Amino acid sequence: MYIKEISSSEIDVAGVHLVLLPEAAIYIPSRKELLIADLHLGKVEHFRKNGIGVPGEVSDQDIETLHSLIATYFPDRVVFLGDLFHSSHNSSWSRFIKMITHFSDIDFHLVIGNHDILESEKYNALILCNQYDIGNIICTHEPLTVPISERYNLCGHIHPGVRLRGKGKQYLRLPCYFFGAQTGIMPAFGSFTGLYTVKPTQEDKVYVLAENEVSRVH
Repeated sequence: MYIKEISSSEIDVAGVHLVLLPEAAIYIPSRKELLIADLHLGKVEHFRKNGIGVPGEVSDQDIETLHSLIATYFPDRVVFLGDLFHSSHNSSWSRFIKMITHFSDIDFHLVIGNHDILESEKYNALILCNQYDIGNIICTHEPLTVPISERYNLCGHIHPGVRLRGKGKQYLRLPCYFFGAQTGIMPAFGSFTGLYTVKPTQEDKVYVLAENEVSRVH
């Protein structure tokens, strides 16, 4: 599939120009669309409910970051590539719905992920789908098990990261955008998520998120 790097944070995939943002989101200028994967809202509250001491401010910070991105780019559509919410209903969902109602001119789409298990009426403010098409790009939550040769698959679910080696045998794992020959994987937007270390081949492209920048490392 045709992939062309434009700059350290911009790439053409299957004829679609993608801007890779340091906030772990993709903006598509030609379509005025903002793509976000794996926000996992409510995960902090879920852990706290089960007795695990996690700072409660994490969810608020993620919602504030999302609000800032929408206010900056003011897209026509925001597309969540699954796992928008982590588990059972809690206060994070109410804060999220309250936030998006301020943007009544924007359509919010959700590609259903494995964690999106709330009651159907909770999603009334969103347009639900199993996949979202952007030209020759098929957006899904999980990677397609059988790639479609004529089209490119962009997904989330994996929470990709890479292990970088520094001086003195020091190692650092960072979230990343991963672009293979037929499948691209977005980093998790939620700050309270783990990382799965990907092992790119020579042909793959990897862009890490660090210090509010996007940088190509592979």
